[in-house]
Amino acid sequence: MVTNKLKDRLLSRTSNLAEKVDAAVANRPADAPARANTMPAQLGAFRLEAREYQERIQKLTDELEQARKAGGAMDVPLADLHEVPGRRRHKSPEEFAELRENLRNNKLIHPVAIRARLEGGFEIVSGHWRTDAYRELGRATIRCVLDEGSEDEATVGAFYANLLQSDLTDYEKYLGFKDIHRRFPDATHTSMADSAGVSRAAVTKLMSFEHLPQPVLEILQARPSLLTANYGLELARLTREGKAERVVEAVNQLAAGKIDQTQAVKFASADPVKARPVTNAQTVKIKAGRSVYCSMRTASKVLRLEFQSEEDAQAVQEELRALLERRAEIVKTAQSSESEK
Repeated sequence: MVTNKLKDRLLSRTSNLAEKVDAAVANRPADAPARANTMPAQLGAFRLEAREYQERIQKLTDELEQARKAGGAMDVPLADLHEVPGRRRHKSPEEFAELRENLRNNKLIHPVAIRARLEGGFEIVSGHWRTDAYRELGRATIRCVLDEGSEDEATVGAFYANLLQSDLTDYEKYLGFKDIHRRFPDATHTSMADSAGVSRAAVTKLMSFEHLPQPVLEILQARPSLLTANYGLELARLTREGKAERVVEAVNQLAAGKIDQTQAVKFASADPVKARPVTNAQTVKIKAGRSVYCSMRTASKVLRLEFQSEEDAQAVQEELRALLERRAEIVKTAQSSESEK
C-alpha cells in the first residue's frame, strides 16, 4: 500500500502532464523531420542521408575541379578530409607547434592537395600537418586544391615532394622508397634513383635499413632521426655478419644517449670481451721464529716475494738468480734431448 508521502510525490511529478505534452508538440518546428521508428524506415532514412552526403561531396568535387582549371583553390570542410597511411612525413612536436602558431596568425600560403574518395570525402595527398593545425585551432574549413593523379601517383608524388625537404630523415626516405618498391615490384635502385633525382648509391645506402634487426627498426619507427644512412649501412653490414645482438645493444645505448653513432658502430664491431678465468692467489708466509721473514704469493704464472727488509731481499736475490739459472739449464737440456729423438 502506497504511503501518503510517496503518493503525493508521484502525483506532483505527473501533474499537468497532458498540458506539458501538448505544449511540446505545439512548439516543435513545422519542418522538423519525424524520427523513423521501424527498421525499414530507418534503413531508408540512412540511404537518403548517404545519398545526400554523396551529392554534397560530388558538388564539392565539381567546384574543386572548376577552381583547379581556373588556377585557384576553395575551402573544404575539415570533416571531409581523411589521411592515407604512408603519406605524412615526420615533424617534431616543436616544429608542429611552430607551424600551428604561424597559421594562427597568418594566412595559409600553400593549399592542401586532396583527391576524391570512392567511399566519400577526400583523401589528403599533401598537407597533413597543416590540416592538423587547423583542426587544433578550431577551424571548420581549410583551403584545398584537387589533385587529379591516381592513388599510386599521389603517394609516390607526395614522397618525392617530401624527399626534397631538408628535414626529412634518412629513415623516412627509406620508408618512402620501400613503399615505392612495394607498389612497383619491378622498380630497381637505378630506376628509383632516376625518378628521385639522386644517385643509385644514395638509394642503395638508404635501402640498407631493411637489413637491420627488427628491434632496431622499431626504435627508428619512434625516433627516425636517431640513425643516419651512413651509419645504418655499417650496422646493416655487421648484422649480416652475424652481429645482430651487438647491433641491437649498440642502438639501445645510442637511443639512451650513452654513445654517439660512431661509437655505436665501434661497439657493434667489437667482439664481446670474454671473461678471464679467475685464479685464486695463494700466499705463504715464511717465519723466522715468531716474526715473518718473507711472504711468498703465487697467482697463475706469477711469483712474488716480499721481505721485511731491503737487506734480506738483496741477500736472497743472488741466491735466487743462481737457482733460476740452474733451473733454466735443466730445462734446456731436457728440450735438447727431446729434439734429438
